[in-house]
Amino acid sequence: MMKLIKANGAFRRFLGFSIFLGVGDTMFTMFMMWIIHSTYQNVVYTGIAGFLLAAPMILSFLAGPVVDRIPKPRVLRVTTFIKMMVVAVVLASHFVHYPGVWLLFIGVFMFRVCTVFSTAAYTAILPQIVDGDDLVAANTTTTIFGIVIGVAVAVPFIFFIGMENFGTLYILLSSILVVAMLLSLRLCSPEIKKEGKSDIKAYLWELGEGVGFAKKGAMLFLVVAMTAMSFFSDVAYVNFPAFAEQHMGDGAGFLLLSMLALFGALLGSIFIGIASAKFTIGKIFIVGFIITGLLRIAFVFAISHNIAVGIATYLMFYGFANLIGIAFHVLKQKLPPKEMVGRVDTSITSLTAIAVALGALVGGFLGRILGDPDLILMIQGISFVGIALCLLPFKKIRGLAKISELQAQDEVVAQAIEEN
Repeated sequence: MMKLIKANGAFRRFLGFSIFLGVGDTMFTMFMMWIIHSTYQNVVYTGIAGFLLAAPMILSFLAGPVVDRIPKPRVLRVTTFIKMMVVAVVLASHFVHYPGVWLLFIGVFMFRVCTVFSTAAYTAILPQIVDGDDLVAANTTTTIFGIVIGVAVAVPFIFFIGMENFGTLYILLSSILVVAMLLSLRLCSPEIKKEGKSDIKAYLWELGEGVGFAKKGAMLFLVVAMTAMSFFSDVAYVNFPAFAEQHMGDGAGFLLLSMLALFGALLGSIFIGIASAKFTIGKIFIVGFIITGLLRIAFVFAISHNIAVGIATYLMFYGFANLIGIAFHVLKQKLPPKEMVGRVDTSITSLTAIAVALGALVGGFLGRILGDPDLILMIQGISFVGIALCLLPFKKIRGLAKISELQAQDEVVAQAIEEN
């Protein structure tokens, strides 16, 4: 990890930017969900907010060819600037006239539209500045450093400021995005030249190319699995503020659990470094889903009886969930040719975003109907085990190689085309 940082100046600049952008994006999502829940005490509103976080991502596939044609640093600068301005407007409204729920909804939607483009550019720029063999290390490095900075920000906030001081929340978030914006000015990457005209026919052909790659061979099964994971995760997520309030008492409990999820992500970064070298991709996904589901169920039972056991289970749950997420993210970067990464990533993002948006709405109304966030989190755990059992019969999944043994990108594409 440190060897990569020392040897690659472009990656060092990207790492600094990614830390603050990641912390800003995570805090925005977490803060908006909590602020809407705390202000209105209406799970339907949190469901709508979750839907608005996901809905723009449904059209991600439209952004893919655009991102592939535009220099990635430029995309990241523009989107970070707009995110910064969205938070600034909400901040100004807070001190002039407390923002209503519709302004918060609009802010969430606009922020997420920017994320459609920034996520694709973020994913596509990394293979351009890091060799394929170093992609696992690069992804885990950005995760680990992001967690360290995130915790350094969150811990003082929990103990000295509190989650009810919304104005300070907006100021903190604005400051983080300002730093991200400044760091984005130093980004650079060796751009891949696109041949041919940027006409509508080329654009539509490239759209089909990205979707087509996502449907090839074992990739299709993994995309379906991750889509199902996204649906049930958001069903649970929109009920998580109510779950935290029920078991932890107040906003500080929600922020504490959210912060602990960052430590769980740190575990996932450690797990993927071990698993990618020792286990096949099939085992990582199948066993990972089973363990993650069982840990989610165990967490619901444990948190009410023993807080220490509950937190330990919670950390392990996020560790294995992030193991799955990082493994899939690396596959999206390593399998397609470098000039296709953006459109492949956005095609898959669109599919999972549909599931997330539906999951948010279903979770909101399910929370109102059942009135028991514990039960909804248990449903999430059961679904993860079900996903693993659905993957198990397929030989294409069980026969996948280790991540560290994947072929070069162009060879994989040629092989996939030949097989299909």
